[in-house]
Amino acid sequence: ITPGTDFALLQGCDLVIEAVFEDRAVKADVTKRAEAQLAPGAVFASNTSTLPITGLAQASLRPANFIGLHFFSPVDKMPLVEIIVGKETSAETLARGFDYVMQIGKTPIVVNDSRGFYTSRVFGTYVMEGIAMLKEGVHPRSIEVAGLQAGMPMPPLALQDEVSLSLGLHVADQTKKDLAAEGKPYAEHPGMSVVRQLCEIGRIGKKAGKGFYDWNEDGKTLWPELTRLYPVAAQQPGQRELIDRLMFAQANEAARCVEEGVLRSTADGNIGSIFGWGFAPFQGGALQFINAMGAKAFVARARELAARHGKRFEPAAIVVRQAETGGRF
Repeated sequence: ITPGTDFALLQGCDLVIEAVFEDRAVKADVTKRAEAQLAPGAVFASNTSTLPITGLAQASLRPANFIGLHFFSPVDKMPLVEIIVGKETSAETLARGFDYVMQIGKTPIVVNDSRGFYTSRVFGTYVMEGIAMLKEGVHPRSIEVAGLQAGMPMPPLALQDEVSLSLGLHVADQTKKDLAAEGKPYAEHPGMSVVRQLCEIGRIGKKAGKGFYDWNEDGKTLWPELTRLYPVAAQQPGQRELIDRLMFAQANEAARCVEEGVLRSTADGNIGSIFGWGFAPFQGGALQFINAMGAKAFVARARELAARHGKRFEPAAIVVRQAETGGRF
């Protein structure tokens, strides 16, 4: 594996992975300049975490050889690679991408193309639900404890700081722009206004030493001003309510990914959720979470949450059908 920024070095490569900033124009430029150096049979992969592969492949002269290889951060520690198949990606390109992931000792899952793919899309529901709670007046410490009690390796606010608020905002703005160009509506998550507000005052996350937390060499502490910006409500919800919101948001979105054909198998959905963003491992995965509870009980509880917290909790149609027929993932 040879990292570099000199396009001339790409001559003779079998596989090139582009890992530049999440911007369509930047990625298109790199695709064209890289392809000019490659042999006709070489594979070009993008390490994008949210931009649809089919759209990025429009900059390619060989869309059949274009694929998504989405690594997780920190790459040296995270075992998963999400392989994304674009509309024109060939079976041979997929096979070669899969072989490469196995050769470097990572665990591959294969998903179909869509905005945010599978992992970024479902992971986003976890952090954004925690941020929405903050906006509603839930004490930030209670939110973080709920994330850990749910079995997640990191609580939502700290995790968003790690990923960076500025990246979250950039992805949301890019999505809004893309959907407008496609003539589709954009429904902003209630937590996004908090991300925007904190970015405006320079609190963009761990990389700047300040986000929801103040970060220093000794560790992190919740920013004391957070409760002034988002006053704590007199009436606090119980811990079970907070845990359910964090878990149901993820599991329900995973079910939608099956429904829309983004996920190709239940195994990929479960493995991807545990190895990709650390979905409470003892649950066996985001889809297994629904299986274990039973579709009927999941639907009933999801509808309770939807009545209280908004239609994002309305159970996925596929789970409603399972509740009626006794099916499972």
